[in-house]
Amino acid sequence: MTTDDGEPEEPTGRPSLRVVARDRRVWAILGIVAAVLVCCCSVAVGLTISWAGGLLGAG
Repeated sequence: MTTDDGEPEEPTGRPSLRVVARDRRVWAILGIVAAVLVCCCSVAVGLTISWAGGLLGAG
């Protein structure tokens, strides 16, 4: 479709994945989410190992 000037009309749908991937904010958010996920998983593994070793129950 074109506008009254004959210029191509800009799409109004969702941006493509390539456009989103170029946005640095998206990568920053994904990095933060990944870091939080790694921290939470490492805490859960540490607690599980501590419970298995009896370190939390001793005292």
